[in-house]
Amino acid sequence: MKMNRISFLSQNKIGLVLRAFATKREQIPDRAAIVGEMLTRALGTVVNEKFLIGRVDVMVWADNKNYPGKVDCGGLAEELQQLRPKDCEYFVHEVHHGDLFCALSNYAVAIQSAAGCSYSLMISSEAAAYWTPSTMEAIVDAACAGAKAVGVAINELTQSVLEGRLANTFCLWRNRDLLTVGGFDLRAANPIDDRRALYLHGWSQEKGEVFYPLQGVEEVIPLARLTELFGHCIAPILPSGSGVQQYRVPDPHAEPELWSRHVSKMGTKLERQTALLASIGKDISFLRGGVMPQYRKF
Repeated sequence: MKMNRISFLSQNKIGLVLRAFATKREQIPDRAAIVGEMLTRALGTVVNEKFLIGRVDVMVWADNKNYPGKVDCGGLAEELQQLRPKDCEYFVHEVHHGDLFCALSNYAVAIQSAAGCSYSLMISSEAAAYWTPSTMEAIVDAACAGAKAVGVAINELTQSVLEGRLANTFCLWRNRDLLTVGGFDLRAANPIDDRRALYLHGWSQEKGEVFYPLQGVEEVIPLARLTELFGHCIAPILPSGSGVQQYRVPDPHAEPELWSRHVSKMGTKLERQTALLASIGKDISFLRGGVMPQYRKF
């Protein structure tokens, strides 16, 4: 049953989830500044005279035992604690067990669910410019209409998101339903041992041939299972408002490792989505069928 905004916001607490790490100490100030910008935008957002975000959990990836050299170098969590905003539940967690894509996200959803959050909004801090009042109102409207997952189509992922392959770059999840279908499947987790990882090859204009392990795109399996269980329940949102086409790509000179990871990630995204969906007997077209009719752009 469709709910109006006022009823929805009075009955549902929305938590914000940010994932963060700095592999080198010199990256800490920049990482903290990006998270700070995201917090400023998010916590200032009011929809129908009510602040949208009721809680913030920043998840710092720190499993150095299983992912040495890939995780936070130490110190970022302390820096992020200094950002503590007023009048908002704000928590920084150093997560020492689990991968970046699935474990951190599942942990965040579990924490927020236990704290009374009906919904968790996951966003990359680099996508802060997409957080506009009109976009956030559209997300709330989709949730009011019964969507179990609502994703914003950032510029590099527009077609993919519009076809139902939402991304945690900017995505709202209804926690009860996400947990009902098992959360983020560990098939999409970072491999602990690269020697046993399955690498997929792709191509990008910036780098030529790229390869990336079968990890990430953790959203597609739960989206398929939500569709299987609930039917049409996915809502892709086109961003609106000023300054939305500004996804922050790592600087290839200042952050060469992060830039290389970003390019390889984007160049193999479709292949990884296809492989993970095939592992549960689904084609990528299955997610197109999960898009709510009023949100279809195809």
